[in-house]
Amino acid sequence: GFRTWSYQSDYCRFRTFELMADEIRKRRVEGEAAELGVYKGTFSRLINAKFPDRKLYLFDTFQSFDRDEYAEELERESCGEGFIDVFKDTSVEKVISGMPCPAQCIPRVGYFPDTAEGMEDIRYAFVSIDVDFEKSIYEGLKYFYPRLNRGGAIFVHDYNNYFLHGVKRAVGRYEETIGEPLIRIPIADGGGTLVILK
Repeated sequence: GFRTWSYQSDYCRFRTFELMADEIRKRRVEGEAAELGVYKGTFSRLINAKFPDRKLYLFDTFQSFDRDEYAEELERESCGEGFIDVFKDTSVEKVISGMPCPAQCIPRVGYFPDTAEGMEDIRYAFVSIDVDFEKSIYEGLKYFYPRLNRGGAIFVHDYNNYFLHGVKRAVGRYEETIGEPLIRIPIADGGGTLVILK
Protein backbone atom coordinates (compact mmCIF):
# COMPACT_ATOMS: atom_id res chain seq x y z
CA GLY A 1 0.00 0.00 0.00
CA PHE A 2 3.02 2.31 0.18
CA ARG A 3 4.02 2.07 -3.50
CA THR A 4 2.72 5.57 -4.03
CA TRP A 5 4.24 8.65 -5.64
CA SER A 6 5.66 9.77 -2.27
CA TYR A 7 7.28 6.35 -1.78
CA GLN A 8 8.84 6.37 -5.24
CA SER A 9 10.01 9.97 -4.89
CA ASP A 10 11.93 9.08 -1.71
CA TYR A 11 12.55 5.46 -2.63
CA CYS A 12 16.12 5.16 -1.29
CA ARG A 13 15.23 6.42 2.19
CA PHE A 14 11.98 4.47 2.42
CA ARG A 15 13.47 1.20 1.15
CA THR A 16 16.58 1.58 3.34
CA PHE A 17 14.28 2.06 6.32
CA GLU A 18 12.26 -1.06 5.45
CA LEU A 19 15.43 -3.15 5.28
CA MET A 20 16.69 -1.61 8.54
CA ALA A 21 13.36 -2.38 10.23
CA ASP A 22 13.63 -5.99 9.05
CA GLU A 23 17.11 -6.22 10.65
CA ILE A 24 15.88 -4.66 13.90
CA ARG A 25 13.05 -7.18 14.08
CA LYS A 26 15.25 -10.13 13.04
CA ARG A 27 17.79 -9.26 15.74
CA ARG A 28 15.00 -8.75 18.29
CA VAL A 29 16.13 -5.27 19.23
CA GLU A 30 13.77 -4.07 21.92
CA GLY A 31 12.33 -0.59 22.23
CA GLU A 32 9.73 1.73 20.77
CA ALA A 33 9.78 3.85 17.61
CA ALA A 34 9.64 7.63 17.29
CA GLU A 35 9.66 10.40 14.76
CA LEU A 36 10.76 13.92 15.65
CA GLY A 37 9.40 16.11 12.86
CA VAL A 38 6.29 14.43 11.49
CA TYR A 39 4.73 17.03 9.17
CA LYS A 40 1.97 15.13 7.28
CA GLY A 41 3.06 11.71 8.51
CA THR A 42 4.25 10.17 5.23
CA PHE A 43 7.34 8.54 6.77
CA SER A 44 5.51 7.93 10.08
CA ARG A 45 2.98 5.74 8.25
CA LEU A 46 5.76 3.50 7.01
CA ILE A 47 7.34 3.30 10.50
CA ASN A 48 3.93 2.40 11.95
CA ALA A 49 3.38 -0.28 9.29
CA LYS A 50 6.79 -1.90 9.82
CA PHE A 51 6.52 -1.84 13.63
CA PRO A 52 2.80 -2.57 14.23
CA ASP A 53 3.53 -4.11 17.65
CA ARG A 54 5.46 -1.09 18.99
CA LYS A 55 4.41 2.33 20.16
CA LEU A 56 5.21 5.15 17.74
CA TYR A 57 5.78 8.50 19.43
CA LEU A 58 5.06 11.42 17.10
CA PHE A 59 6.90 14.57 18.22
CA ASP A 60 5.82 17.71 16.37
CA THR A 61 4.21 21.09 16.87
CA PHE A 62 1.91 20.23 13.95
CA GLN A 63 2.15 24.00 13.25
CA SER A 64 5.65 24.35 11.72
CA PHE A 65 8.85 25.64 13.38
CA ASP A 66 9.55 27.75 16.42
CA ARG A 67 9.79 31.34 15.14
CA ASP A 68 12.98 32.18 17.07
CA GLU A 69 14.78 29.09 15.80
CA TYR A 70 13.60 29.84 12.27
CA ALA A 71 14.92 33.42 12.57
CA GLU A 72 18.34 32.11 13.71
CA GLU A 73 18.58 29.66 10.81
CA LEU A 74 17.45 32.34 8.35
CA GLU A 75 20.16 34.69 9.62
CA ARG A 76 22.77 31.95 9.14
CA GLU A 77 21.43 31.37 5.61
CA SER A 78 20.61 27.77 6.52
CA CYS A 79 17.08 28.08 5.15
CA GLY A 80 15.15 30.45 2.92
CA GLU A 81 12.47 33.09 3.29
CA GLY A 82 9.05 31.54 3.74
CA PHE A 83 10.45 28.15 4.81
CA ILE A 84 8.42 28.33 8.02
CA ASP A 85 5.15 28.54 6.08
CA VAL A 86 5.71 25.34 4.08
CA PHE A 87 5.04 23.03 7.05
CA LYS A 88 1.81 24.50 8.44
CA ASP A 89 -0.61 22.41 6.38
CA THR A 90 -1.04 19.53 8.81
CA SER A 91 -2.77 18.47 12.02
CA VAL A 92 -2.72 15.62 14.53
CA GLU A 93 -6.08 14.42 13.21
CA LYS A 94 -4.88 14.30 9.58
CA VAL A 95 -1.73 12.40 10.54
CA ILE A 96 -3.45 9.83 12.79
CA SER A 97 -6.25 9.21 10.27
CA GLY A 98 -3.68 7.95 7.75
CA MET A 99 -1.94 5.51 10.09
CA PRO A 100 -2.28 1.75 9.53
CA CYS A 101 -2.14 1.07 13.31
CA PRO A 102 -3.46 4.30 14.86
CA ALA A 103 -3.87 2.78 18.35
CA GLN A 104 -0.06 2.51 18.56
CA CYS A 105 0.52 6.19 17.72
CA ILE A 106 1.09 8.67 20.54
CA PRO A 107 1.25 12.33 19.47
CA ARG A 108 3.50 14.55 21.59
CA VAL A 109 2.34 17.99 20.52
CA GLY A 110 4.52 21.05 21.13
CA TYR A 111 8.15 22.09 21.12
CA PHE A 112 10.85 19.50 21.69
CA PRO A 113 12.49 18.72 24.14
CA ASP A 114 9.65 19.93 26.39
CA THR A 115 7.41 17.27 24.83
CA ALA A 116 9.77 14.52 26.03
CA GLU A 117 9.27 15.38 29.70
CA GLY A 118 8.24 12.33 31.70
CA MET A 119 9.62 9.98 29.02
CA GLU A 120 13.10 9.53 30.49
CA ASP A 121 12.73 5.76 30.95
CA ILE A 122 11.50 4.91 27.45
CA ARG A 123 13.96 3.03 25.22
CA TYR A 124 13.95 3.05 21.43
CA ALA A 125 14.80 0.70 18.56
CA PHE A 126 14.22 3.17 15.73
CA VAL A 127 14.02 6.97 15.54
CA SER A 128 13.60 9.37 12.63
CA ILE A 129 14.81 12.95 13.19
CA ASP A 130 13.57 15.33 10.51
CA VAL A 131 13.38 18.82 11.98
CA ASP A 132 15.80 20.66 9.65
CA PHE A 133 17.32 23.07 12.23
CA GLU A 134 20.46 22.73 14.35
CA LYS A 135 19.08 23.32 17.84
CA SER A 136 16.15 20.92 17.46
CA ILE A 137 18.30 18.19 15.89
CA TYR A 138 20.92 18.55 18.61
CA GLU A 139 18.20 18.27 21.30
CA GLY A 140 16.82 15.24 19.48
CA LEU A 141 20.16 13.46 19.50
CA LYS A 142 20.72 14.42 23.13
CA TYR A 143 17.44 12.78 24.12
CA PHE A 144 17.24 9.80 21.75
CA TYR A 145 20.81 8.53 21.32
CA PRO A 146 21.37 7.58 24.99
CA ARG A 147 17.99 5.82 24.96
CA LEU A 148 18.62 3.92 21.72
CA ASN A 149 19.11 0.22 22.36
CA ARG A 150 22.13 -1.54 20.88
CA GLY A 151 21.27 -2.68 17.37
CA GLY A 152 18.88 0.24 16.89
CA ALA A 153 19.14 3.10 14.41
CA ILE A 154 18.46 6.81 14.08
CA PHE A 155 17.80 8.34 10.66
CA VAL A 156 18.79 12.02 10.55
CA HIS A 157 17.17 13.50 7.46
CA ASP A 158 18.84 16.26 5.38
CA TYR A 159 22.35 15.61 6.72
CA ASN A 160 23.83 15.98 3.24
CA ASN A 161 21.27 18.52 2.06
CA TYR A 162 23.05 21.33 0.20
CA PHE A 163 20.75 23.86 1.87
CA LEU A 164 20.08 22.96 5.53
CA HIS A 165 23.57 23.43 7.00
CA GLY A 166 22.40 23.23 10.62
CA VAL A 167 21.92 19.47 10.35
CA LYS A 168 25.65 18.73 10.02
CA ARG A 169 26.46 21.28 12.70
CA ALA A 170 24.06 19.55 15.10
CA VAL A 171 25.59 16.08 14.56
CA GLY A 172 29.13 17.43 14.97
CA ARG A 173 28.15 19.35 18.09
CA TYR A 174 26.58 16.25 19.62
CA GLU A 175 29.73 14.22 18.96
CA GLU A 176 31.75 16.93 20.74
CA THR A 177 29.31 16.77 23.67
CA ILE A 178 29.69 13.00 24.14
CA GLY A 179 33.40 13.02 23.29
CA GLU A 180 33.28 10.21 20.74
CA PRO A 181 32.35 9.71 17.09
CA LEU A 182 28.98 8.26 16.19
CA ILE A 183 28.74 5.30 13.81
CA ARG A 184 27.60 7.15 10.67
CA ILE A 185 26.32 5.69 7.42
CA PRO A 186 25.22 8.25 4.81
CA ILE A 187 22.68 7.10 2.24
CA ALA A 188 22.11 8.54 -1.22
CA ASP A 189 18.49 9.63 -0.90
CA GLY A 190 17.26 13.05 -2.01
CA GLY A 191 17.60 14.55 1.47
CA GLY A 192 21.02 13.07 2.16
CA THR A 193 19.93 11.07 5.22
CA LEU A 194 22.53 10.00 7.79
CA VAL A 195 21.95 6.66 9.48
CA ILE A 196 23.38 6.52 13.01
CA LEU A 197 23.84 3.04 14.44
CA LYS A 198 24.43 1.83 17.98
